[in-house]
Amino acid sequence: QRVSEGIALTKSLGVEVMLLPFFGDGALKTPAEMDKVGDILRELAPDAQKAGVILGLEDTISARDNVRIMERAKSPAVLTYYDVGNSTVNGHKVVEEIRWLGAERICEVHLKDNPHFMGEGPIDFPAVVDALVDLRFARWAVLETSSPTRDVAADMKKNLTYTRGLIDARLAQG
Repeated sequence: QRVSEGIALTKSLGVEVMLLPFFGDGALKTPAEMDKVGDILRELAPDAQKAGVILGLEDTISARDNVRIMERAKSPAVLTYYDVGNSTVNGHKVVEEIRWLGAERICEVHLKDNPHFMGEGPIDFPAVVDALVDLRFARWAVLETSSPTRDVAADMKKNLTYTRGLIDARLAQG
């Protein structure tokens, strides 16, 4: 019911992607849970597609498991909202997964390396940016970063400067 109501709300806000979070207590852990989500989304996806809304799966499961859900939903309105931090913490090979998914199965990307500044933790952001550029990913990549110093404005500036520098350098390469 909430997702159904959210589709109408997302459309009325003029936003294209409705993030569907599946982590914490709502994390998907079994194939049966993934199948159930796919089945429910198969029922809701026609309304989302008609409204021009994409239902973005953000979770802690593998890219292949996300595709399992998307294939079960049988709709171009159900895509992966890929979170490099969640995937890294859960042992997934982020760059391989992004390349395997391809731009057509990713609606948006969360970029974070919490609790670190971007580029100072375990995630290989130059490789992540290379993968997204190589795929010609043209949707939003959103910084979802923590504030290590608790000066939110300064920390966001540092993370944004780093990320824009990576993207600019990669685009300059062609």
